Amino acid sequence: MHKKALRGLWGLLLALFAGAPLGALADVQVSGNVKAVLSSEIDTGTFSCSGAPVCTGIMTMTLRNVHCSGPFIYSQAITISGLNLAAPGPLSLTLQSTLNDTHVVNPNGSCTYTLTPNVETQLFAGNWDGKLGTFSFSGPDPDQAGFTMTVNAKFTASGLGPPPVFPMTVTSNITPTSSSVTATIQPKPADAGKTESIYVFAIAPLSKLVNKDFKDGPDPCVLAQVNSGGQLVGVTSSTMTAAFTGVINSQGQAVTILNNVSTPNVAGASMYVGYGATAQGMFSSGTFQGVVNVPGSTQCQTNLSNVAAATSPGGLTGLWWNASESGWGIHFTQRGSNVFAAWYTYDTAGKPKWYVSTCAGVTPGSLSGTCNGTVYDVSGPAYFGVPFNPSLVSAVNAGTLTLTFTNANAASMFYSVGGVTRTVALTRQPLSSDTAVPAVDYSDIWWGGTAESGWGIAMAQQSGITFVAWYVYDANGKPTWLVATCTMNGSTGTGTIYRTTGPAFGPSFNPNSVTATAAGTITVNFTDPNNAILNYTVDGVTGQKQVTRQIF
Repeated sequence: MHKKALRGLWGLLLALFAGAPLGALADVQVSGNVKAVLSSEIDTGTFSCSGAPVCTGIMTMTLRNVHCSGPFIYSQAITISGLNLAAPGPLSLTLQSTLNDTHVVNPNGSCTYTLTPNVETQLFAGNWDGKLGTFSFSGPDPDQAGFTMTVNAKFTASGLGPPPVFPMTVTSNITPTSSSVTATIQPKPADAGKTESIYVFAIAPLSKLVNKDFKDGPDPCVLAQVNSGGQLVGVTSSTMTAAFTGVINSQGQAVTILNNVSTPNVAGASMYVGYGATAQGMFSSGTFQGVVNVPGSTQCQTNLSNVAAATSPGGLTGLWWNASESGWGIHFTQRGSNVFAAWYTYDTAGKPKWYVSTCAGVTPGSLSGTCNGTVYDVSGPAYFGVPFNPSLVSAVNAGTLTLTFTNANAASMFYSVGGVTRTVALTRQPLSSDTAVPAVDYSDIWWGGTAESGWGIAMAQQSGITFVAWYVYDANGKPTWLVATCTMNGSTGTGTIYRTTGPAFGPSFNPNSVTATAAGTITVNFTDPNNAILNYTVDGVTGQKQVTRQIF
């Protein structure tokens, strides 16, 4: 197959998880200090740069060599890459400098320094906790063989937050016993004079809801509103009650967020306010923002403030299985008339293997109907421990797939793949007994951007549980998959990664032949409803990936 034809195929297959990279943070200002200890020299300095994840700026260094009677000060242009500050986590940084210094010791003990253009790149390991960043290096001195060099740096950043969705002033009085909060919101200029509904809502711990029998287990953050009795009640966007409906003028509209509410009743909740013709419209347009966080032992900070609402897929989206054949499954993502299927199963040797298909023909918005698609068998580059090379990804036609959905929870799957033809009943796989609506539903197919086209991760969420199926390649370029059940704490999920083997792909399936082995750990930090950062360790290899929802 020609590369041009392959690119066309990839478009049909959602570019096999390809997508746009996370947006750069051009207004970020980073500044810090650095100290380098070399064999005969201690260098200290400061740096400042603009932008993230690529930051360009100036570093000024003071060199103090033991052979020189005085210091030497100079400045040079620098570029720091990998400065991913969207969420706390480890950093893998590259610092590129532009000058090289050499010196000659004079008879009087002073030194004469010479600066020459020289582009030099150094890798650093770092960390960002949301307020303070660090990075360091310890290894061979690049300028003096046989000697070591140690570099430590600290930095802070400003300008990370996006501008407010709309102007707002807040007055609050929160004590350990009672909470009173009011806000005056000023509509966007284009919305002034319109008739709108203002909604006050919370992202609150499930255990604080009066209409939920909370049991031991995860305490996820869910959508809620405060009722007339000052208690949190779980809601959805369709059952949310407006605090005000009428014309909002440009002078602003005052609204009560909490009216002398018992603080223990709302402890840990993040309060929000927004407006729209309906609550669904408010969420779709992202016309809402955070007002105040009420302190609590479980703090719900779900990163909803000042960001667009989740670009969630259709109602058929999620993890599906046959309950009597535990060990394989298929994740559906519905958008418009297409259902993208990511199918994890096993090859003839019982090793994990996956297929993909874009099944076309369902009625947009419908929870029933039939679609048809081609099944593709994909191969690609080794994934863990090496840079991902998307040019090595290829796909071949492996068969056909027909899905017939009876409703949002029941379907049948007909396939003809590898000489095997079969029809199997499917149901939505239950992940949690809780039915509370999560603050954000992360169920979707996620990807790493066009720079890493060819791998993806499917997420299925129910209340406080998010199941992830990670579709990558082994050291031989064969498709392989890993799974994890992540417990959610606000917008962060953590879990153990498992590698599974099972019975050979065929006309029947014996679940007793399935075995799972722990392969590592994963943390998924959702930086907003549509973007996340994966931090993982698999088979001793630690890494980080940025992912975003696949929109098709």
